[in-house]
Amino acid sequence: MSQRFSLMVAGDPNQRTGGYLYDAHIVSALRAQGWAVEVIGLDGAFPDADATAAQALEHALAAQPDGATVVIDGLALGALPDVVTRHVERLAITALVHHPLGDELGLDADDQKRLHQSELHALAAVSQIIVTSHFTARRLSALADAYAIPLKASTTVVEPGVEQAPVSPACEPGEPLNLLCVATLTPRKGQDVLIEALSGLTASRWRCDCFGGARDAEFTLRLQYLIECHDLEGHITLHGECGHDTLEAAYQNAHALVLPSWYEGYGMVVTEALAHGLPVITTTGGALRDTLPAGAGLSVEPGDVDALQGAIERFCDDADLRASLRQGAIAARQTLKDWPAAAEAFASALPSTPPPLASGSEFAAFWLALREPVDRASRSQHLATLAGEWLSACPTPYRLVDLGCGRGSNVHYLAPRLPGPQTWTLIDHDAKLLGEARARVMTLRDARGHSMAADTETASFARLDTPAINGAHLITASALLDLVSKSWVDQLVAHCAAHRQGLLMALSVTGEWWFIDRHQRPVADDEDQWVLELFRAHQQRDKGLGDALGGRAHATLAAAFKVVNYHVEEADTPWQLAAGNPGHQPLMASLIDGWASAATEHAPDAAGRIADWAAERRQAVDCGELGIWVGHRDLLAVPKDAQPQGEG
Repeated sequence: MSQRFSLMVAGDPNQRTGGYLYDAHIVSALRAQGWAVEVIGLDGAFPDADATAAQALEHALAAQPDGATVVIDGLALGALPDVVTRHVERLAITALVHHPLGDELGLDADDQKRLHQSELHALAAVSQIIVTSHFTARRLSALADAYAIPLKASTTVVEPGVEQAPVSPACEPGEPLNLLCVATLTPRKGQDVLIEALSGLTASRWRCDCFGGARDAEFTLRLQYLIECHDLEGHITLHGECGHDTLEAAYQNAHALVLPSWYEGYGMVVTEALAHGLPVITTTGGALRDTLPAGAGLSVEPGDVDALQGAIERFCDDADLRASLRQGAIAARQTLKDWPAAAEAFASALPSTPPPLASGSEFAAFWLALREPVDRASRSQHLATLAGEWLSACPTPYRLVDLGCGRGSNVHYLAPRLPGPQTWTLIDHDAKLLGEARARVMTLRDARGHSMAADTETASFARLDTPAINGAHLITASALLDLVSKSWVDQLVAHCAAHRQGLLMALSVTGEWWFIDRHQRPVADDEDQWVLELFRAHQQRDKGLGDALGGRAHATLAAAFKVVNYHVEEADTPWQLAAGNPGHQPLMASLIDGWASAATEHAPDAAGRIADWAAERRQAVDCGELGIWVGHRDLLAVPKDAQPQGEG
């Protein structure tokens, strides 16, 4: 069974820094493994969160259905503990921490304390923490002790993976040494220390290529000044941010990676260099002491210009040392884990999530909450109005029954649109869902603003001859009809006719769905049609009420009511889930998973082919290439001698 979660990050998710690249690799690998992952970039300033940032995180969390799994990157989570705390009881929130916010270079003591405490308060609220290094795990524990803010969450270390890469060529005798520095241009990365160290080299046949975005304009100007001041324009080049192919070419031309950081939460670029068989000259700042294996490079204390200069000088002057460190890097290369393995570890650290779409009559609260906003937008207001007009002719209080009520979504839609006074009976076999439904509907008001009465019955809707159903003026249900058999439909129609009751049945599936492009045009695909046929066959299996009618149920019900002299009104109420709409993507992912699950249950021998189809379609939905159209119909049936006013 596929799983899903939403990942929330500060700003643009496509930024090319270590933390954002970690997130992107994990997401890509999990999607390839069948996960549905929604990535949400949050507007506003971080980590000193402004009002825009707070509003963005609040809205993103509020939009998640109850019980949803959410991962919040530490840059966003640590800045807004109050927002996070408001949602921890409703959502399964995991914190992803690359390194503590207060450990950023250049903070004064007050700012460092403020950021440490803010982040610890946010972490104290969640039940799960993922960190990217053992160093960060130790650091968080030490900070929690130092500030007396205990963390109840379990902490899991999921170190970065690495992409497979060819080994970079060794330096040939007499060839100039090419040093590579890959890091954003910010003070914490220490490029100013590197330039000062390089300026004192006695060796002359070397050059250093620095790749990384200019995230700090003032610091970038300082670096350019230092290069010019030391007359190193012919040796050092600041290339700025680059794409994958350019960076790969730089690795292939390099003979060593130099990373002069003051502090790293892990140092992904170190393992990327090792994947190319490149020795690394770096510092012991933060997790770097752990990240660089022994024998694969040289380490010095952060900020020590003389020590860094000495390490680089030794590397340039000693061919035997270079060869030894290169062999050490190639040996370390064999031990590196890839991103799929890292993604599996990441997934294992997440809390279990509810099933995307349960089969039969067992609809999870997660699924019901996910679909409710789309249901409300799709269903027929006209038929609800006609139902209210018909109900107005009945004696008060108006007695209504909701069959298979789930978490009360149908009543939530209808009660404010119908006249009062209303007395509802909510019926479902799931006591937990009934409890949620009762809590939700007790605050509802009828069309005139008056409160309503409601009680619940834990029972199957298979049996229709009960006092509550017998005494109802209007029987309602939503997204129920495809589960029932022809005999159940006949029983329902006979019951309504005998008691002169109205019936409002909403959002009955028609058995039709297809993918749509960005212009909402249907996309013809043989694999889609094949899966649809398997899904239809699964729909018609016995769900406990005999062979289910599936998409044929609506037409069967309409025909049966006409036979008993009822007036029948119908309306098309399809879901139209737009391509590229982030609010629709979780529902679309859940639909694909549900269709694939049903198809696989019906045709287990085709499980591999179905899984491939599902992965391809999820990817297309996640990328905003495809949306989904799902056919539904609503129906209102009332005795002809009490025909509602409106369109015939």
